[in-house]
Amino acid sequence: MTALLQTDSASLVSPVNETKQPRYSTFPSASDNVDQTKQRLHDAQLTPGTAPLWSRLFFSYANPMMSAGNTRQLNNEDLWELEGENRSAAAFDEFVEHFERHDKSIIKAMVAAYGGRFLLCGLAMLFTTACNVFAPAVLNHVITVFAEPQIDMYNLSAWLGVFFASRIVNAVVATHMRFYLELIALRLTVTLKALLFRKAMRRSIQSKGDAKAVDISNLYSSDVNNVLFAAFQINSLWIIPIQIVVVVYMLYAVIDMAAFAGLAVIALFMLASFIIAKLSGSTFEDIMKHKDERMKTIKEVFNAIQIVKLNAWEDKFADKIHKLRATELSAVKRFMYLGALNIFVLWGSPLAVSTVSFAVYGITMGKVLTAAKVFTAIALFNALRDPLRDLPTVIQTCIQAKISINRFSDYLSLDEFQPTNVTRDDSSQPEDVVMAIEDGTFGWTKDTALLSKVNLTIKRGDLVIVHGSVGSGKSSLCSALLGEMDKLAGSVFVRDRVAYYSQQTWIQNMTIRDNILFGLPYDKEKYSRVIAACGLLPDLRQFPGGDSTEIGQKGVNLSGGQKARVCLARACYSDADILLLDSPLAAVDAIVQSQIFGECICNLLAEKTVVLVTHSADIIASEAANMKVLVEDGKLTATRHHVAMPRLSYTLAVSLRSAHGDDSHDGENQPVKDIDVGRLIDDEEREEGRVSKEVFSNYFESLGGMKVCIFLFVVQTLWQVCQIGSDLWLSHWTGQKDGSYNPDETAYNVKVYAWLGAGTAIMVLVRTATVAVVGLRASRHLFDNMTLSLLKAPLRFFDANPIGRIVNRYGDDMSAVDFMIPFAYGSFLAMFFFTVCQLATAVYTMNFLGALIIPLVWMYVKIANFYLAPSREISRLWKVSSSPVLSHVEQSEEGVVVIRAFGLDTVGRMINENFIRNDVNSRCWFSETVTQQWFQVRMQLIGSGVIFVVVSGLVYLRDYLSPGLVGLAFTYALSVDGGLASLVQCWSWCGCLAPVTGDTADCNRAVIAAAFSCQ
Repeated sequence: MTALLQTDSASLVSPVNETKQPRYSTFPSASDNVDQTKQRLHDAQLTPGTAPLWSRLFFSYANPMMSAGNTRQLNNEDLWELEGENRSAAAFDEFVEHFERHDKSIIKAMVAAYGGRFLLCGLAMLFTTACNVFAPAVLNHVITVFAEPQIDMYNLSAWLGVFFASRIVNAVVATHMRFYLELIALRLTVTLKALLFRKAMRRSIQSKGDAKAVDISNLYSSDVNNVLFAAFQINSLWIIPIQIVVVVYMLYAVIDMAAFAGLAVIALFMLASFIIAKLSGSTFEDIMKHKDERMKTIKEVFNAIQIVKLNAWEDKFADKIHKLRATELSAVKRFMYLGALNIFVLWGSPLAVSTVSFAVYGITMGKVLTAAKVFTAIALFNALRDPLRDLPTVIQTCIQAKISINRFSDYLSLDEFQPTNVTRDDSSQPEDVVMAIEDGTFGWTKDTALLSKVNLTIKRGDLVIVHGSVGSGKSSLCSALLGEMDKLAGSVFVRDRVAYYSQQTWIQNMTIRDNILFGLPYDKEKYSRVIAACGLLPDLRQFPGGDSTEIGQKGVNLSGGQKARVCLARACYSDADILLLDSPLAAVDAIVQSQIFGECICNLLAEKTVVLVTHSADIIASEAANMKVLVEDGKLTATRHHVAMPRLSYTLAVSLRSAHGDDSHDGENQPVKDIDVGRLIDDEEREEGRVSKEVFSNYFESLGGMKVCIFLFVVQTLWQVCQIGSDLWLSHWTGQKDGSYNPDETAYNVKVYAWLGAGTAIMVLVRTATVAVVGLRASRHLFDNMTLSLLKAPLRFFDANPIGRIVNRYGDDMSAVDFMIPFAYGSFLAMFFFTVCQLATAVYTMNFLGALIIPLVWMYVKIANFYLAPSREISRLWKVSSSPVLSHVEQSEEGVVVIRAFGLDTVGRMINENFIRNDVNSRCWFSETVTQQWFQVRMQLIGSGVIFVVVSGLVYLRDYLSPGLVGLAFTYALSVDGGLASLVQCWSWCGCLAPVTGDTADCNRAVIAAAFSCQ
């Protein structure tokens, strides 16, 4: 019989190295061309470590991949391999050494591992800041020279030459500083994720009820991102104050004591920003707590979606999720309003500072405001705007990171599994004893014993039957033998390797074969014996893909009996010396039970030590057992029996009571439907090419449609009217070369400038508040629609979509919808108006010479288009590669007891798998970083060309322009190059974030498709 089953099994087992070969053709196919293109890309691709210096300097080694991204869709194979410390395992080993050495303090370990590198990046940042501050000094000198009757061209050329050189060097240094900051952040991110995963493999089962326990999905996504954002901005904590001090000193040199009046205003605004940042920090902490509660409920609901649908609880849980989401959104609303108020303060502060300073200088001090003084002061105030805007954000980001690090520390401080609960080497034990408990007392808490005074000795080759009433402590005995329970007294000895079958079956989202192999090499003969002995042959016949059929999340496409037999096969294939089987036959009928007991327990495992927990009266009565253990009220009664014949000689007789008394699963003989040749879960889809108009239009409809767009357009127009109007007023005010002004006219000019500045700040407040309101509306709409669609989805949808993918939609994606997307679109709209209006003003000032800027703008557009296509592709690859990481973490955390039971090698393999998945994700991150800096360095170099054209035009038209117009054009030229780069970057962010809103809508469409496929 066994030989027959083994022979039959060969036809149901897919070849281990089976690959699909293409049909032969005499004509080259499109796929052949794509493969050839990929091969050429692979051959031509350089890495940062192998590229020549010139190529590394300007990131030119990215050109082949950028070109490929503009001709076809990029795949993971097109991206650079990670090198050295950028690999997860290498970065983790470096960090964990410092982590253990510094009392397991994350902050101390970060300082020890990356402090020096952060400092070097900080020095580079200080250099770039000095270059930016140098620009107002050049502006002051240029306007002063223009105001003189005779222009000293030699002196002017020397200043401008040094200035252009500093801009070029600044472009290279700034991009490389950002590149290496990204590398540090990459290593820190994978390190923190690896640290969390290692803890998940170590934490005790009891710690899951700890009040400090937080959701690992949130730690893996939102909290890691918070630390990441702080890492990017940590140097700003000390550079921004230095920059403020230097700029204030330069202001003092320009407008004398009036600078201190501006400094007083700065102090007031900084105080307001600090208060806002502190309120935002506490609000963000509330958001994270509410999000934890929501994510916990969502995971519970979708992990038990079969039960929810069986009991028609969809509406009940929809209401529960809606209430949790409403509580979270109330905190999000406060956070968004505080953000809008903060942006108002940041935009209003330079305007208020300049107004107060000019009023004090021109009215109180009675001094003449010249074009050189005004526009130099304006440039310095603009130089103050960024640090004043960034400092509260940096503080807020660091507060959020500190909150997240505290959450990390809480998770990492949870109680761990204690391997010392089980002794592996005890010379006092006889050689034939493989498991023993002496005077053992065990409990799930230190103060409550569930098993008391346990004494048990199991010899090599024993078949031990453990039985007892429900809740008597049979599973607790298995946990005690594994060391999972707290050992309150006594000792536990386990000599050999253990394979464990958990009462709660644990199935991974992979094929049946991969679940059975569990990381071990494929042995065809051994594998065939195992699946035959475990009664899996009839089940494999039902699957179109045989053992290559993919199992859904938590085994949703398998019946209870099928899951039980797959898990049993996994334990048998492990070839462990001891098999600890907790009720593996409870989910099968009596006939299958008889077959498995005879073929598997008594035959396949005849030479093994087997501890079998069961309720079956037939098995309990079997004479094959060497020992029978009765568990009653936490007490054990062990009785050893003499076995007359070898175990493989025994079979199990099926009594009438057993045949009708045990649970039977009709699903045993039901075929699994809609399996596409064994593949159940499809790869997560990603968009190709440009983001579809449908994605943008759907999101804008959620925002409020055309009415909101028109309103924001009007607000933005009024903002730029006030902004440029105030600058033009300054140009008119200081336009006379003789500088003769009377006090009344000065007071009037300051008053007009103040009103225009106030109008600018008010329009900024209206814009940001509107973006916050409509963004929350869209977020609520998308969340509710997605939740209702998912809860109403057929079970087939959940078969094809792992829980990690769904959790990713509710985690990172909803965070992006809540916070990042509204302000990304708002920032793009603001940068578009700001840049276009300032560029148009600069061109208008230069008259006919403004046409010289057109080629440079054309180059901007070409480079931006060349950059956006591969950038979108890599961003999508990064997003798609994030879900498998989260799915693996959640699956591993759920099956941690089984993983630990199989030994340290299995734990190490799961950790290595986590490294591999993180590396796939990190490859996308690294490639995205390279392409971003490739773009940035070119944008800044062309920006230097724009400044050169503008200044050259101003020199050529020196006889026709007033010092005021020269100052206005030069000031705008300084901001236009950064504005154009920021505009493209904002559009890139919008393009990368837009699919997130599409993904929530895709959930709805996928649900509809799944519903039709089930009809």
